[in-house]
Amino acid sequence: MKIIEVRGLCKEYRIPDKEPGLAGTVKHFIRPRYRTKQALCGVGLDVEAGESVGYLGSNGAGKSTTIKILTGLLSPTDGFVRVNGLEPHRDRKKHVREIGAVFGHRTGLWWDLPVIDSFKALSSVYEIPDATYRGNLDVFTELLGLHEILHVPVRQLSLGQRLRADLAGAFLHSPRLVFLDEPTSGLDINSKAAVRQFIRHLNREQGTTVFLTSHDMGDVEGICDRLVILDRGSKILDEGLDRVKHRLATDRHLIVTLPEAEEAAEVVRTVHTHTAATCTMLDRQRLSCSFDRNTVGVAQLVGLIMRHHEIVDFELREPALEHLVQRIFQRPPSTS
Repeated sequence: MKIIEVRGLCKEYRIPDKEPGLAGTVKHFIRPRYRTKQALCGVGLDVEAGESVGYLGSNGAGKSTTIKILTGLLSPTDGFVRVNGLEPHRDRKKHVREIGAVFGHRTGLWWDLPVIDSFKALSSVYEIPDATYRGNLDVFTELLGLHEILHVPVRQLSLGQRLRADLAGAFLHSPRLVFLDEPTSGLDINSKAAVRQFIRHLNREQGTTVFLTSHDMGDVEGICDRLVILDRGSKILDEGLDRVKHRLATDRHLIVTLPEAEEAAEVVRTVHTHTAATCTMLDRQRLSCSFDRNTVGVAQLVGLIMRHHEIVDFELREPALEHLVQRIFQRPPSTS
């Protein structure tokens, strides 16, 4: 079942025009002039219920505009948009009951109220059945470690504590779909891990659909199964994350640790003679063997070295997702 349906989505903004003057730029006050900026151009997108989608792009690519349209904060200039079968900007009251949203550092809780009172207020706003509210509160408190902050005013929380409370608040009414915009921005490594684990748990255990934007590729790899990439308002990629890695991450690096430094030169000669891999010395006892997995197999390379030399340890390194995304943006337009 499609929970998000988008066809030919376009969004244009009218921006006041300025022209050079003696003191810099000058606005036209008597007869205002405007220019049109196109934020989205013909975007199409289908998201099935239960999916976890990473929606990526550089600054200004149109990510935030898309989310604002899908949440009903903006109306599209053109195109077909349905979320849970509703037009977000036309059916906002009904629409917001079916979704949850967390926008970076903006809190959806009441600043001067204790966290638990904010949760109770949200329960009233969304008319959450008491059994559902208590059940979700118990589970979220345990998963997000909220025991110590439930009775603390929101304004006194650290960034990590507040974001965990915001996540719980966004999921309290059991939304079918949640929008997450930079959910781990500014958090320490432990808080990031807790947030990712919580979101992944709800996606897998409760079937909650996740639509995520983030510049942190750890968020994408830790939460998402699918990758959608925008560039200057147009979609340039829409693929499963595993498929993207398989298709683009063909280069590998095998780090080999040897027992004796003087064997390194012999290993280099062995690898160069029998394979298409390239070896370089990292230090006195470690070598890095670079190869294309479509040409040389890992087992083949390790087996070759072990037949001629002793190996103390080895490590296989693959390209990071961040590097793969950079490659996608660097491809010529004709191949994207």
